[in-house]
Amino acid sequence: MSEDPATDAVPDAHATEGWQAVMADMAATADAYRDRGWTAVELHPGDSVLVDSAARTGLDVVVPGPEYEELEAIAGESEFTDVETFRAEEGGLVYLLIVERDPENETAVLVPAYYDPGGSEPKLDAVRESGEFALFCRRLSDEYVLFVHTDIAPFLPAGLADE
Repeated sequence: MSEDPATDAVPDAHATEGWQAVMADMAATADAYRDRGWTAVELHPGDSVLVDSAARTGLDVVVPGPEYEELEAIAGESEFTDVETFRAEEGGLVYLLIVERDPENETAVLVPAYYDPGGSEPKLDAVRESGEFALFCRRLSDEYVLFVHTDIAPFLPAGLADE
């Protein structure tokens, strides 16, 4: 395993290039925010998956402990009222770069993620039915920071986003 977290969290062998592109986009986007004087926190998830259970419905992203602690501290001091979402689809996967923004404090949290929409129709239907897209940034102990969005289209595959 490498020392670079950007290359450690890879969804599968077929998606390596797509994931590396998302990670490169995250670094460039974070630099652009920093150039404007913002605080930009980059997360490096070890896994991301759509979930639909009694406990959580949405996108579940597992982040390393130290990054989670930084996220938790920033979330306690910020009010994230805006989101910027970049979506790409390649090789049967949906890749997302989600930028949770607190414009008043000029703080951005950058969350790269991916999911496989194939076989996830019930989970995507649950998201659509709820009318909310929930992003759970969590640590392995199941503690999480939650971001909820009522405009769900930017997070869905293009075919579903257009419906």
